[in-house]
Amino acid sequence: MSKKYRPEGKYQVTSHAAAIIIVLIIFVSVSYYFFLARPDEQVQRIDAMAALDAAEARWRENRPAAFQYVMDRACDCPDVDSRAYTVTEGDGRLSAEFAIPVESSAGILVTAPPRPVGIEDVFTLVERSLRSGKLIEVRYDSEFGYPENVVVSADDRYEIRDFEIAN
Repeated sequence: MSKKYRPEGKYQVTSHAAAIIIVLIIFVSVSYYFFLARPDEQVQRIDAMAALDAAEARWRENRPAAFQYVMDRACDCPDVDSRAYTVTEGDGRLSAEFAIPVESSAGILVTAPPRPVGIEDVFTLVERSLRSGKLIEVRYDSEFGYPENVVVSADDRYEIRDFEIAN
């Protein structure tokens, strides 16, 4: 029997090919998680715009002549802007007031928010955010179509609650 002599320090060509194949398998597997599994943000934005359009149409169709609700805003802003207040809308006018007066930064008791936000303002905010490419979380009222809860970011949130039709 004859044995073939193999010099030390040499490797097989198949070892090199196997290492390349393993690296390619790892690369393809990892790239799947970074690129292929991402949800399509454009589709989400289109769906959100369609939901906004449907909600605005429902709001325009079912909007009562006079109504009131509580606007609760959470933001990284002064206390007079982030406290909940009651909004009354009717005859094209919007009025807002705090249930309990709030002390401003100047030490004055304020009974109405300086910059009240109404339902139309929230619709505008949602539309502007979606058109700028920002994905936000919105839940609309099933009966009237107004945005019940809007989360723009972790520090910016709007909630419309206790909606009542006024006499």
